[in-house]
Amino acid sequence: MNCLDFRRLILSDPFCKDAGALAHEADCASCAPFARQVRAQEIRLRSALQAISPPEGMAERIQLAARFDRRSTVQRRWWYSAAATVLMAVGVSMISLFSTTLDRSNVALAQSVINHIEDESNHLRETRPVSAERLNLVFRRFGAELAGGLGTVNFVAECVMRNRNGVHLVLPGKMGPITVFFMPGEMTASSMPVSSTRFRGRILPTSWGSIAVVGENGESLDGLGELLAAAVHWPRQELADSALLSRGRLGGARIAQQQDS
Repeated sequence: MNCLDFRRLILSDPFCKDAGALAHEADCASCAPFARQVRAQEIRLRSALQAISPPEGMAERIQLAARFDRRSTVQRRWWYSAAATVLMAVGVSMISLFSTTLDRSNVALAQSVINHIEDESNHLRETRPVSAERLNLVFRRFGAELAGGLGTVNFVAECVMRNRNGVHLVLPGKMGPITVFFMPGEMTASSMPVSSTRFRGRILPTSWGSIAVVGENGESLDGLGELLAAAVHWPRQELADSALLSRGRLGGARIAQQQDS
């Protein structure tokens, strides 16, 4: 796929999951920021539309006016009733439209992590380790760089989590694949659990945002999130924290050891 075809496809469907488009975006330094900008504009537009709703009590006021206006013609009474029905239908349709998997602006962060994993479950089947060059390229797009090893990584890509871009990793685990989301700018006050019938994990706060680590139920994830967070140097991370930096240098070996255990 060339750049022209890719941009036409992204403009018609910003969240397209076509394999050729995803491969082109991953390899093209020019088209990747273009795709991010288009998706961000799409999210802002959907958020603005979602905020539109009929005034509270409008349907009831219209119906009340219709009941008291006994002298109005049959045609006029029908108009009021139809208007109230249309307003209520618009409200229902707006709620339905923006509860799709593509727009999760009002979904809790923990649930959005589960939704994202399930929406892109095909990445859980990746088994071929990605190269160090590919791994570094994705993080450099955010101005971040590896301060330590991340162990074996079977998938890496830039992704949209709610209304922000982040880094999506899949690592091999003991019970199955482990999904990791680096979410810069997604600030959380404290650690929070992530769980579903199949998956379990946690979201950890960092100085630059948050990191989610989720595996199959029964997977041991203790300390993995902290090691991964320390292994990547983000632009806003506190450089003065010598303990964090030392953990970043040593974290790669411990991550690899945890994956092999």
